[in-house]
Amino acid sequence: MFSRNFKFFPRKRFLIFPYLLIAIIFIIAPMIIVFCKSIMPTSSGSSMLNWVFIDKFILGKIFKSMKVAFFATIIVIILSYPFSYFLVFYVESKSTRSLLLLMMTTPTWISFLIKIIGLKTLFDCINGYPNSTFGDIYSIFGLSYIYLPFMALPLYNTLLTMPKNLVLVSKDLGQNNFWTFIKVVFPYTLTALYSGISLVFLPSFTSISVPQFLNSSNSGSLIGDIIMEEGILAQSSDLSLARASSLSMISIIIIFSWFLFYHGVKIIRKKIKRLIWIKYG
Repeated sequence: MFSRNFKFFPRKRFLIFPYLLIAIIFIIAPMIIVFCKSIMPTSSGSSMLNWVFIDKFILGKIFKSMKVAFFATIIVIILSYPFSYFLVFYVESKSTRSLLLLMMTTPTWISFLIKIIGLKTLFDCINGYPNSTFGDIYSIFGLSYIYLPFMALPLYNTLLTMPKNLVLVSKDLGQNNFWTFIKVVFPYTLTALYSGISLVFLPSFTSISVPQFLNSSNSGSLIGDIIMEEGILAQSSDLSLARASSLSMISIIIIFSWFLFYHGVKIIRKKIKRLIWIKYG
């Protein structure tokens, strides 16, 4: 039995080749090209000096984008946890649960641009006059509205597999709803939470068009909008192409840093659990 499994194991490795091929063509190769474009000499004679373009203004836009993405992610988490918890533990009818899920995921079916325009029209109607949306708060609301399903669905699917007895036992032991959530529900959904943060924070950080439509102030653009503007100019200017590539590399570095942090936290958690198990059995 062992020799048979060992004999066929190498053949199973071929299953990963299609994914590796797609990753090399559509992920690794474009990243290498973008990096090369960011350091290649331009008509002005600069090479690594293209990165000097990332001055105080650009750094300010990067930190502003991170701030907007952070608050949008926090809002999405605050909205997703009660919705998912209520749907799993308090809605017993499968048809009602399906209907609520359908209503929550409906925004993902609509065009991105149509959603933003519709949301801006709603804000203008509430404020009472057109072009009334000034401030980053509208960008945060827009990003929260767009990416809410990407946080709620992982949490819902995880809570759906959670034994309800855990919650009942916690309450039988004297814990109220708040401490039951902190000690039972939250640790059980940590993996889904990390996945949701990745699906919300990273796209929000590099989002385009949302500030242009929802934030009417002159300083409302984020780093994604600047990359898009430089990318449009890159069709006729190699200097703009180098600048857009440099900004893209900065975004890639920040995204890669998040994945390092995410996997680092998972490794540390496993180490701690292993040490506790070894020490206390």
